[in-house]
Amino acid sequence: PEPVRSSSDLRSNGWSSTLITFMLETPVTQIDKEPKTLPMKTIVTAVASLFAFLVIAFLILPAFFDSTPFDMLFHRSPAPWALDEQTQAKLQLNESQTKGRYHFVQYCSGCHGPDGRGNGPTSQTLARRPPNFLNPSVANYTNGLTQQGVLKTLNEGIAGTQMPSYSHLPEEVKAQISEYVEHLHNHPALY
Repeated sequence: PEPVRSSSDLRSNGWSSTLITFMLETPVTQIDKEPKTLPMKTIVTAVASLFAFLVIAFLILPAFFDSTPFDMLFHRSPAPWALDEQTQAKLQLNESQTKGRYHFVQYCSGCHGPDGRGNGPTSQTLARRPPNFLNPSVANYTNGLTQQGVLKTLNEGIAGTQMPSYSHLPEEVKAQISEYVEHLHNHPALY
C-alpha cells in the first residue's frame, strides 16, 4: 500500500483518519501546555467533605438507631438505651412509652437521670436538683406528673429554675416523653 502523504488523503480513509487529521492540524502550542493543577481550595474542600461524611456516617448516624448500622462488622451489641424484649416486658412499656423512654434518655436524662431519679450527670451542677419522678409525692412538682402537666412543662419550661422549654420538639415526641414520665411516676416499683 502507498503511504498517506497529505491531510486530504487522510480524510478520505475513514474514521481512523479523523484522529490523524486532528493530530496533524493541531498547533504544537496546544499540545505542549503544562497540565493544570488543582487549586488548594478545591483540595481542602474535598478533604473536609470526606471528613464530614465519615464523622456523620460513623459517629452521628449510629446514635439515631437502636443498634448501629455497622454492628454486623464490629459487634452485635445494641445501643445503650435500647431495650430488649424481656426488659421491655418487665417494665410494662407499650410501644409509645418505649419511644418516650428513648427520647427521655436523649433529651432529659442529662439532668433527670436515665430512670428519672433526678441523678443525671449534670444534676450535680444545678442550683436546684431535678425532681425524682419515682417519688409518689406530687407536691414537689410544679405542673404535676400527668401527661398534660408534663406537656405543659415541656412546652413552657419552669420559670425560676434551670428547666428549659422544649417547645421546639415535635408534638409526637413530647407526647411520648410525657407518657413515659407518667409511667415512671405510676410504676416506681418497676424501676
